[in-house]
Parts: sequence; C-alpha cells; structure tokens
Amino acid sequence: MIYLGAKNLSGLSRAIPDGRHECNLYRFLSKPKWDVEQVKKTRLKLLNRKARRALEAMRRKDKTPRVYLIIDDSLVEKTGKKMEGVAKHRSHKDQNKPILGHVWVTAQLVVAGYSYPLDWEVYRRQAECNLTGAVFISKPDIAYKMIEAYNPLPDTQTVVMTDSWYVSKNILALCKRRDFHFIGAVKSNRKLKIGSHNQQFKNWMAVLPKSGLERVKVKNNHYKVWTNTHNATLSCGQAVKILINRRVGVKKWHYLISTDLTLSPQSILERYFIRWEVENFYRAAKQILGWSDYQMRGLTAIENHVLLMMVTHAYLEIQRQEALEQAPEDNAHFTLGDLQRQHQRLAQRSTIALVFALTQQGLSLDDIYERLAA
Repeated sequence: MIYLGAKNLSGLSRAIPDGRHECNLYRFLSKPKWDVEQVKKTRLKLLNRKARRALEAMRRKDKTPRVYLIIDDSLVEKTGKKMEGVAKHRSHKDQNKPILGHVWVTAQLVVAGYSYPLDWEVYRRQAECNLTGAVFISKPDIAYKMIEAYNPLPDTQTVVMTDSWYVSKNILALCKRRDFHFIGAVKSNRKLKIGSHNQQFKNWMAVLPKSGLERVKVKNNHYKVWTNTHNATLSCGQAVKILINRRVGVKKWHYLISTDLTLSPQSILERYFIRWEVENFYRAAKQILGWSDYQMRGLTAIENHVLLMMVTHAYLEIQRQEALEQAPEDNAHFTLGDLQRQHQRLAQRSTIALVFALTQQGLSLDDIYERLAA
C-alpha cells in the first residue's frame, strides 16, 4: 500500500527492510503456511459487517436498500509466456487484438456506498487447459458459480448486472430462482419475441417509428430510448423489459434488458450505469494496488498475490467510507488513491522522524543506514 514502485516480488521485497531475499516472499505466496480461505472469509466478513451498518443507516432514513452484484472480467496483460494460465485473449480496448495475459472474472458488490469484489477467479482458455490438463470452465459458468454462492445481505433486493457476454439462459434462470432482478446488455443479433413477431433486436430497431422514441436525461446526458409496452420474451422464455437506447449525438444504439418489468427507461439506465463501479475498481487495482505487476510463474503464487491486493483494497475502501462519514461537507469526495497517498505520506513522515530520533541518540549516518536499509 505504501510502496511507490512496481509491486512485483523484487519491488515488494525492497519495501520490507529486513534484509531478506525476494525468494522468501515467493515462498510466502507460493507455499503459504497461512490459511488462504480464512483470509478470504475474514476480509468478506469485515466488509459485509460495514455494509450492513450502512444499510441500517439507510433504513432509518426510509431509503430502500438495494444491492448490485456486477459480473465482469478484465484482462491483465503479461509478457511471460511461461506463466501458468497465461494465454492470448482478445482485448476489447484494442480492437479485439490478441493480447497475452490473464483474464480475471469478478463479482463486484455495490451496496450503500461501498464497492468491493465479492469473488474473483482467473479464466483459462480451453486450448490452454487441454495442454496443461486443467479443467475448463467457461466465463458464464464462472459467473454462475459466483451468483449461486452469493449470500444476500438481509432484507435487501439484489440486482445482478452484466454485459452481453454473460446473458445466458442458465444465469437468467438462476436469478429468477433466487428472486434476484437482472439488468444486462444484449447483442444486436439476440432474438426477441413481442406478440407473434420474433426477430433480432437490430431488426426491431429498423422498424421502430421515430415517434415511438422518448428522450430522457441521466447524469447530465440526454438519451433517445424505446421500451416495449407489450409483453416481450427472449428465446429462452424469460419475460423482459427491453430498452433500445443511444446517447444524443452518438450514432451507435445499445440494447438492455431488465427482468423487473416495472422499471421506467430512466431507471433502467440509471441502474445499469452503476456497473461502471467495476471499471473504477479495475483501474485502481491495476494502477495503484499492483494487480498488473505480478511476475511469478506459478498460478498459486499469482492468486495469493491478487488475494493480498484485495485485502489492501478492502482496507482502503473501508477507510474511504469512514472519511466520507466524518467529512463536514455533504459533497465530500475521496478516492482510493487519496487514502493511499495519505498512508504513503504518513509512512514517509514516520521514517524521517525515526532517522531524526536516531541522530539525536548520537548514531552516525552509516549506523542508521545499516539499521534501516540492511
């Protein structure tokens, strides 16, 4: 959290002033004597406890508690071809260019101001699994496991949100069985049935009259939208409310579905935009917490590196919420980076204070260096 350089084994070992070799840190990650599952449970227990307290505060103000479970994935680019689980994946941010790396599927929980990963798992391509003998699990199947394992916070309504990759018959059925609402993007070639007509979303868009479009405002942006007034079902039989939309000034249309048939077009857009929270997490995790810095070959060590990064994130997220609660201004804003920089400044101040105290005791510069940077 306080180290300013790259958070790989070499960098992190330099940040620990005990004179030990980085191999010790690798053994700590690859062959841990600590209980990995207990670390995960303790982390989640603490976050959920904080979230429950925030939910209770919301209820006292007569606000409706709603929990968003966001499924997404992110590519962590790597250069080492001998890393376990590494493969070439198409990067959406680079025009589907094949990029070497790991893809991590995550389940992000957004509740009462808190935003934190519930679970995460590295996705391994089938070709890579065939070569190594690993069991292949598709991205939708990983997402299914995460949603199935989720234990809802008491007296809350869960809304599962995904992009078009994860909208499957099984996930929709799971959400229905668990009484979760679902909001997700769908591809333009997905089929939709309204009345006796069954055709792709893009074909529905082609026949819509301009008079049927509404104009709504969400977060200072205006959107043209169309939603169905008659019953609509997907090919799997799931009843949905659909939202065909595009931002004013942008030509590309987007397609959303909601299993909550009571929502207005504006409400569907507002809730779906909460999905951006997972992108904020990815950016912070990669840029300041070291998610993309690992260089180990073994997947066990990599997964434990990511786990400790998640623990660091949880600590900063809790401190961010406490800072917001204590701020005198109602519109105060703190980022994870703000809290991390604060800890870095405190660490630097402590080091300077220690050096000053040692000089007051009469130690020479060489003695202080030997003591602190051995």
